[in-house]
Amino acid sequence: MSDGVFSVELTPRERVLTALLGRGEPDRVPWLEHDVQHQLQLKLMGRPDFTPGELAAYLGLDGFGFSYPSGVSFDFYPPLMVTRSKVDGVQMIGKGLLTGVDRLNDLNLPDPDRLQIYRQVREWLKAFKGDYAVYARIRSGIAPTYLGMGLEGFSYNLVDNPDFVHEVIHRYSGWTIRVLEHINELDFDFYWLTDDLACNTGPLFSPGVFKEFFLPYLVRVVKAIHKPWILHSDGNLEALLPQLLPLGFQGLHPIDPSGMDIVEMKQKYGDKICLLGNIDLRHTLTRGTLREVKQEVKNRIAQVAPGGRYIITSANSLTNYCKPQNVLAMGRYIKKYGKYPIRI
Repeated sequence: MSDGVFSVELTPRERVLTALLGRGEPDRVPWLEHDVQHQLQLKLMGRPDFTPGELAAYLGLDGFGFSYPSGVSFDFYPPLMVTRSKVDGVQMIGKGLLTGVDRLNDLNLPDPDRLQIYRQVREWLKAFKGDYAVYARIRSGIAPTYLGMGLEGFSYNLVDNPDFVHEVIHRYSGWTIRVLEHINELDFDFYWLTDDLACNTGPLFSPGVFKEFFLPYLVRVVKAIHKPWILHSDGNLEALLPQLLPLGFQGLHPIDPSGMDIVEMKQKYGDKICLLGNIDLRHTLTRGTLREVKQEVKNRIAQVAPGGRYIITSANSLTNYCKPQNVLAMGRYIKKYGKYPIRI
């Protein structure tokens, strides 16, 4: 390494951790995805019996940590208390079922101390990790709370029954803390903490509501995290960042292009955190041409990669409605144009 630039080829794990932990510029820009939905995995691989490493190698990903059609999963999510339906084959979240205090008894969370779960994951890590960066996906409990009540019901409860809101988030966050006691001992490289806090125009709730109802529980979850972690949220988070940044996350994902400008975020925060994002899903990866994929990948690398602390991703996750050929092209162009020092 010379002046923060690696002259030798790194393993995928080394590449990711170099970017995530701010250790300078890796050999090339790493590529991770928060999720690759199952139907897209099957379209890409043509069979269900592939390993996580085989999918990562085929695409060119530098790590993995989601679930697979084979049943392998690195998710540690509590159940959502919601109705569900399918629209065009995509599962959608419906109404919240936690309509009042009388429904608290319905909030039956799985036993977080069921050791068989962790033994199975340990075996999968041993079998599949190889040289890849591997992450576990977790939730702090924020999204399960407001989704379980429904946004309208949640809003009413903030005023009419705040103790109910506190009790639900207390149960969810406590469950995740117990889970972390176990997965901290497993061979994960980092966690991807997933709780949507915002929409395109700004946070789902005011900074004051966030501070009173959610931040104390999020702080407790973060204290139980003994590995690096990435914060995921859709939307425009800027109004909440003064409260979020002191939590000490290493990466922010996906810098939702419908709400935030990743170039501005690089200028403001690129010396403090790793940015993960954000190849467009509204058009480029879902309806765009290969030329458009090429141009956007080149632009994003040129804009955000210099200096390191950048991991390229889609603008959220690779969805079932992405064009497989565009996803494959994204991987090819990352490898072609993402070599350090960046010269595009």
